[in-house]
Amino acid sequence: MKNILEGTMLLLAVAGIIGGIWNRLKLNKGIGARFIQYLGLTVLVPIIAILSLEGRISTEMTGAVAAAAVGAVLANLGKPD
Repeated sequence: MKNILEGTMLLLAVAGIIGGIWNRLKLNKGIGARFIQYLGLTVLVPIIAILSLEGRISTEMTGAVAAAAVGAVLANLGKPD
């Protein structure tokens, strides 16, 4: 069951990267702040979950890293582009 969940998280991260790049190419836009926020959420959160499930980081570290990653990604969300 753990392997299925880890595989799903990995596919989610890869799909987020491919989908984001495809969107940027289709719309003929560059990499901006919103795209970096999108990649941060779609890649960092699954990777943190995989590391936690594998026991590479402790539960305390998982919470701290997840909160720091999401906080950094969402820090400037209220500011206009």
